Amino acid sequence: MRKMLKAALVASAVALAMGGVTAANAAGPAPSGGGTQPIIGGHNATETYSWMVALSNGCGGSLVSPQWIITANHCGAASSGRAGSNNKSSGGETVQIDRRITRSGTDLTMMHLSRPAQGAPVKMAQSNPAANTPVRLLGFGCMSWPSCQTASYLQEIDLTILPSSSCAAGGGTSNDVCVSGDRGHSACHGDSGGPAVVGSRGDWTLVGETHGPGDNGGECATSTLYTGIAPYLTWINQQIGS
Repeated sequence: MRKMLKAALVASAVALAMGGVTAANAAGPAPSGGGTQPIIGGHNATETYSWMVALSNGCGGSLVSPQWIITANHCGAASSGRAGSNNKSSGGETVQIDRRITRSGTDLTMMHLSRPAQGAPVKMAQSNPAANTPVRLLGFGCMSWPSCQTASYLQEIDLTILPSSSCAAGGGTSNDVCVSGDRGHSACHGDSGGPAVVGSRGDWTLVGETHGPGDNGGECATSTLYTGIAPYLTWINQQIGS
């Protein structure tokens, strides 16, 4: 997220220093280390997402084809990523990034892999979800704010789609996806570029990538603005086919 980018690399360093978290509703072994606060208000991932990518620059991303990742332009460049693992620094598959391209006028960037990833990509939305649709956010970012402790184990949280106008204060338009949030439930630093998905276990559809806070009330602990995937689907598919 734009305001969140400043802390992304710092957050990664903090994560290495402070370790993981233990949260309720964990799937599989919980990470070791200090911290008891379960993204903000989330919990350990309840399944493994083959398309979730932890980028080397501290941001998140989503594998949308064997050789393409979608993330945020404000994340900048990344040399590699770890795909398909709930652990930020182990497991899954390490993928190398050799180029990136950005949709002009947006925060939407695609990163090309030097070779195809083995994991299954996520489906992409054909239209932005309607208000009141349940949505899941994923990330390795801050689990509390303003005192930030990042996650070494993937966090998820289930929230709700708001009307796009609800994120207008944060710069949102009808092309964007606005997600509910408050001081106890929100995306945060380190979640930039990561996915907002709709669906159910094992059958998810990417509807947005993390762009920034939905209002001017703070950097985190607020509604979250996601760049919509559907409005740019034709452009995305053009890059995949190039």
